[in-house]
Amino acid sequence: MQKETEERIINPLYILLWLGLTLWIGINHEPFADEAQAYLIARDAGVQDILSSVSRTEGTPALWFFWLKFLIFCGLGSSKLYLASIIPNAAAVYLFISKAPFPKYAKYIFPLTYFILYQYNIVARNYSLLFLMTILAAICFEKRKQHPYKMILSLVLLGSVSSHAFLLSCGIVLFWIYNDCTEKSKISGYEEFIKQNIGKLSLWGAFVILSVLYLYPDANNQYLQNYELLPGYKLRSILSFLSRGLVVSSLPMPENLLYIYMGLAYFLVMMYLLAKRYKIKFALIFILNIIFMLCVPYKPWHAGIILMSTMFLLWQEKEGLTRPLKIGISILFGVQILWSSWAVVTEINGKYAITKEVYDFLQKENIKPQEVKLASFNGISLYLYETDKNLSYWDWLHYGFVQKITKEDIKHNKAIIINEEVYKNFEERVKEIQTQGNYQIKAFVSEHFFGLQDMSQDETLYVLYRK
Repeated sequence: MQKETEERIINPLYILLWLGLTLWIGINHEPFADEAQAYLIARDAGVQDILSSVSRTEGTPALWFFWLKFLIFCGLGSSKLYLASIIPNAAAVYLFISKAPFPKYAKYIFPLTYFILYQYNIVARNYSLLFLMTILAAICFEKRKQHPYKMILSLVLLGSVSSHAFLLSCGIVLFWIYNDCTEKSKISGYEEFIKQNIGKLSLWGAFVILSVLYLYPDANNQYLQNYELLPGYKLRSILSFLSRGLVVSSLPMPENLLYIYMGLAYFLVMMYLLAKRYKIKFALIFILNIIFMLCVPYKPWHAGIILMSTMFLLWQEKEGLTRPLKIGISILFGVQILWSSWAVVTEINGKYAITKEVYDFLQKENIKPQEVKLASFNGISLYLYETDKNLSYWDWLHYGFVQKITKEDIKHNKAIIINEEVYKNFEERVKEIQTQGNYQIKAFVSEHFFGLQDMSQDETLYVLYRK
């Protein structure tokens, strides 16, 4: 009777409240550059372009672009872009509170944590499909013996979300092989497993090969080359991965050493506790992503893959948690709820991105977007408000993060837009351009953030303009 009441009343009420909260936040959210880039790709690029070149250049599988393309076909405008992420996450929350084998408090708290409520829900990026696809994989994995091809399909979908999700899906396949083979003696178990599953493994292998072929980055990608040139970047990236994104959002800077040590200690302790509890099963699920994130440029929003990997592992291994693990998860929930609360307040009262205000200013000054030079990627969301396909997505292959500003650009463009990071790093050059082009300059300050970290310099824009 209690379970029936929960399913009929409490769960639907929870979903409605969660959906109402996220729609309220979404209405106040202004898309930033990464969100705009994906929307513009979905709007302007063909299916063949996405599969043959765009996914490789963007470094992400095509599922998110196709999802956006479908929604745009159904009439989704850029002003409602937040719906593209809220729809799959609402479905994910419903499945999570209905199907997850976790205590009630965990089922009701987890959807309110930062990554689920905000970072992968309001911010419309490919990661917005991660929660739903991980849950589908967890559900299908439980029924893999009755419906093996459904499990393979769920893993293909998960692997098509992002590079990190692709590695998680590969880890789940290793977990599947180990799990089913060790039910019997190892040698006979592996032989029998391969005989029984050769068709499914072949399908999976074909997906892996195709994914690697169409995602492997182009050697001439200017964006990736920039990272190679930055001294010490890899070391800072590794330190960021080991400390940021779960309970700490601070940059690895000298003034943040205490926070960095706290984040580092938390990450290492939790990884140790999970490894001690689940041994080789933990390694199979986590090791590919840990290696990957130690080797490539890391951003704190990538930390969500650690949460999804942990959720999948705990979903399958249903024995009770040790007390230290419970304490660690409680700390995570507490910090992430704080981040969620901060995100709600900041979105309602602030400006996550500033390009709509920039667009309105240019309109007021009678400057057409065609007369504007975007010198840095962060201004790309300006094109969300235009239907001209010549004003389209950013070409990482040729531009990198910043485009060069030539004499011809200064001569022919009434405005040039750069972000604060570029302005501070090349202030003398900016002043030189301002003088050459007889430009005035105006700053548009954003309140871009991750967790409690101020990332406003990324999305704060400087407009050099002349009337």
